[in-house]
Amino acid sequence: METAGGNPLRGVRSLTVPTRLERILELDEEMRFLDSCDRGRSPYLRPAGILALNTGMPRGELLSLQWEQIDFIHSRIRILDAKTNSGERPILMNSVVSALLNDLAKKKSSNLVFPSNRKVPERFLDLKKGIKKAVQLASIAPIRFHDLRHTFATPLVQAGVYIITVQHLFGHAKIFITARYAHSPNNARIAAIRRLDELFSSQPAPKRPREYTHGGEDGGYKHQQVNTLGP
Repeated sequence: METAGGNPLRGVRSLTVPTRLERILELDEEMRFLDSCDRGRSPYLRPAGILALNTGMPRGELLSLQWEQIDFIHSRIRILDAKTNSGERPILMNSVVSALLNDLAKKKSSNLVFPSNRKVPERFLDLKKGIKKAVQLASIAPIRFHDLRHTFATPLVQAGVYIITVQHLFGHAKIFITARYAHSPNNARIAAIRRLDELFSSQPAPKRPREYTHGGEDGGYKHQQVNTLGP
């Protein structure tokens, strides 16, 4: 409703909702992408990709990672300034991540895990060109680095890991944020619908109600239609 001074919302732009579908890599795409990373010129693309696929770390946290945050004894990575009550979030390392970081530690030349090879002691910044080249070499559909984070969550959910556990692995404060990353592929949805078919086909067909009447042709019972929509 317009006021005496006119519509106060006139001239306000409508909110633009992004329609881009999230990109989830299949297993063969992951392998082809990582193999292609070695054929490009970006020295840290493959290790950064492996870390993202195995920890779900976003690019900013990953490229800012320092060696003092790596706890090889307890197999975890300490994320500082995290959005938690303690201001710190631990990320557990699996054997793939632990072996990768151990190899990188043997060749470290900086307190940064991914230092710049041009501007010391700044961090490595540019991954976009390397990703674009690796995608071309792997002959897969385009991806962003953030898509690797989405891909991290999907197999966990498919394997039956509780969404709350995935939430803790991500470090999200709200579970609805995690739900954006937990995608269900099309074949999983088809399988779910088919389970309904199996469930109902295994149940006996419901019997129609019958009302007893005298003189029915079937020995005293006469089938009557029951109104289930109301009086």
